[in-house]
Order: sequence, then structure tokens, then C-alpha cells
Amino acid sequence: MFMRSRALRRPARFRDRALRHLDQFARIALPGGGPRGGQREDPRSDRDRAQLGDRPLRVLMPRGLTGLARESGIGAAIRHQESAVRSLGHQVVTSPLRPFDVVHLNTPFPDTPLLARWARLWRRPALVWAHSTEDDFRDSFTGSNQLAPLFRRWIAHLYRRGDIVITPSGYSRDLVSAPKYGITAPVQVLSNGVDTDFFRADPTARERLRAGLGLAADAPVVISVGMHLVRKGILDWVEVARQLPEVSFVWYGRTDPRLLTAEVQRALASAPPNARFPGYVNAERLREAYAGADAFVFLTKEETEGIVLWEALATEVPALVRGIPLYRDAMPDGVLTHQVAGDGPEFAGQVAQKLTALLTGELADLTAAGRQAAEGVDLAQVALQLEEIYRLAGVLPQRSERPASSSPSPAETGSHDTASGEVTTGA
Repeated sequence: MFMRSRALRRPARFRDRALRHLDQFARIALPGGGPRGGQREDPRSDRDRAQLGDRPLRVLMPRGLTGLARESGIGAAIRHQESAVRSLGHQVVTSPLRPFDVVHLNTPFPDTPLLARWARLWRRPALVWAHSTEDDFRDSFTGSNQLAPLFRRWIAHLYRRGDIVITPSGYSRDLVSAPKYGITAPVQVLSNGVDTDFFRADPTARERLRAGLGLAADAPVVISVGMHLVRKGILDWVEVARQLPEVSFVWYGRTDPRLLTAEVQRALASAPPNARFPGYVNAERLREAYAGADAFVFLTKEETEGIVLWEALATEVPALVRGIPLYRDAMPDGVLTHQVAGDGPEFAGQVAQKLTALLTGELADLTAAGRQAAEGVDLAQVALQLEEIYRLAGVLPQRSERPASSSPSPAETGSHDTASGEVTTGA
């Protein structure tokens, strides 16, 4: 019994020793002095607080394992954050071995909790972005449905490391605020945003897109963007293409073939000739695809926001999406997008019918409203709202009154109001 009790105490002792060694390393190795003892509630020295308004923030956005997410929505979100930080005049720091004032943590990879611990040792606030949920992990890769509960416990562990947790929409805020995530830190909503100066309408793109695809100048073209996942709606998308052979369907994006589920592999192998899969393309080609297409069809089954939809709306391409709760509540059918709800054998036929009506001009033109909504989550607006989150985190002085820029954006309209004190919105 004595030996067993000692064995039970060993893990805690080992953990404590490891943290002490990490603390000592922080004191010695990093420039600017390591962390000191004391309470975390007072993260700044008096001199630090006095200088907050006198110099740009040093925002740590560590590279680490983030390269693995480069082609995903998280990768795009990180690039948007970097643009927002720089537009505010702050400095992006990529190495945790350099001085920093606040850290952005975005990925669900193993280095995220280590970086959060590093920030805690330095007594610097960690902003953790809750891009993922258990719900949007399902129907992703082989075995994802079985692993979803474990994934939720893992990301909940990561999110609990944040001093502030940031979600891209009110819908995802409600999900991660559920008791099963165990988050006690403030949860703020901030859209991932869209660069509306870059993504905008271009009438000349239509001809270039069709020439690049080897199609006739008047050929109808429908596009979608995303990874080849069941959750992204690729199975239904292929079936819609099969029902409309006179329309060219182009899906931009890729997934490592080793991660494809068997049903996605079968769908890609049996796709009709009018369905094309060019793979991952750069931002310029993607912008041309949006601007030159006749419609953007996004049949995703679950999203926390969906940056690609904002990109499509910014380029003023008519959008047809699945009526999932996020879009049904934040942008009801016929307001910014046309929608088809449901999921089953009849779903593809319903989409094909509504898409035909959209292509023939029978449905209302919502492109102007879509562009206006996208401007509400432009990166310039997101940057101003991010600055307010920095104030909430204590790395910038508080304003005497709430700025007008922190008012809700169009993306939050219609979402559930289950948290108070929000800085901004998203979808």
C-alpha cells in the first residue's frame, strides 16, 4: 500500500518538476527577462502598463505546426488575423523565443497547449480561437465519427487554456459554451472576415474562367470550394452534377487521398464528366472562379462560419447553400443566399431544381445584399473589433466609452443571444 501511494504521487511530482524546469528555462533563455512569481491576475508590471499605449503590441502567432493547416479554413483564418494585426500597426511575432505581449492560438495540434503554458509562464494572455467543434469534426475523415467524442475532449482541453476564447459565429459560441466543453473563460465572437478589396465583382472574369476550363463562352458554370469531405457536401454535390449534365460543376480544393473516406473515393471515381476537380488553387485563381461563375453552391452539412461563403458573397456571385442552422438563423433563405434544407435521397433533386431556377433567373437577385453583408465582416472591421478584444485581455488600455466599431455585424443577425459583453460578431 505504501509503495502504491508513492506511485500515485509520482506523476504529480514529475509534472511539478517539469513545470519548474520550464519556468527556469523561461527566465534564462528568452530575451527581456523570464516570468516572475506572483498572481496571474496582474500580468503586467507598472512600467509595462504605462507603455501599452506608447508602442505597438507584439502579437505572437507561432508558426509551429500551423503549416499543416495551410490549405484549410483555419489556415485562411490565420492569414486574415495576421493582416488584421498589421493593419492596426501592431507587430506579428512568429517565434515564441522573442518577446511578445499576447499570443494567438488557432490550431488543434499538440503544440497548442505547450504554447499556452509558455504564455502563462510569461504571464501573457492567450487568445484561443475555437474554430472546430465536435459537430464539424464528424463526417470528415475515416473514423471521424467514432473519434468525435475524443476530439471534443481534446479541443475542450485546448480551449480551456485560453484567457479568452474566440469563436467565428454566435452559433459556434453556443456550441462551445455547452457544459461538456467546460470553458469558464469569456467567449467572444469575432468573424474570420474577408478581404473585400481583393474579393470583389469582376465582369471580365467570366470569359477567362471558361477559357481556362476549355468551355464555350456561354457555358453555365457552378463552383464550390472546400476539402473533399462528406461534411462539406461533396456526395450531394456530385449527385446534383449528375442531374444537370448541361451545367459544368467545378470543385476547388483538395484532401490528402489517404484521408478520404471510402464513399468519397467512390463519388470522385464515379463523378460525371461535367464534374471537375482542379484541386487547390491560389487566391487569384479562386477569386476569378468566384467572379466568373454563374453560381456558388455550398452544400456543407456543418460550419462554424465558412470563409468561402463570405468570399463568394463579396464577389457578388449568386449563392445556393444547404439550410443548416448557422445559415438558416443568421441569413434566412432569400435574404443573402438561397437555401435548400434537408439531407436524404431527395435532397440532390431539390438542389438541382432550385439551382436551375437560380441559373434561369427565376429566383431573386441577392448579390447586392450579399456584398453589403460581406463588407460588414471586411478585415478592416474585424481588425477594429480585434483591438477591442485586446483591450478586454488587458494588453491595451480600456476606452472611456464603447466605440461604434464594436456593434454587431450583419453576420450575427438572427443568432442566439446567450452571452453578454460581446465585442463583435461573425458567422
